Amino acid sequence: MRTIEKLGLYASAHFKNGADVKKCLKAGKVVKPKMPDLADNHTTNEKRIWDHRVTMILKAERTLENNLCILFAIKMSLCNSDTKNQIKNMTKYRDEK
Repeated sequence: MRTIEKLGLYASAHFKNGADVKKCLKAGKVVKPKMPDLADNHTTNEKRIWDHRVTMILKAERTLENNLCILFAIKMSLCNSDTKNQIKNMTKYRDEK
């Protein structure tokens, strides 16, 4: 748990939208932002606001994916060769590539 806290602190300080990475580390899974709802009887202004919010969320999701890849590379660089081989032999690792 201490390592996760340190990684979360590092991500918050060094990554754009690092707080999103920290949320993922604490949850142990990818936590994406919630998409806003658009009412059926929306106004033009509400539609523009919704479009803007969705655009910002999609950018945040791309940033999160990139940050998680960078963090994984950092973590792998700190592992010894035995640990790296164990990770690379996991089926989930092979499926993600």
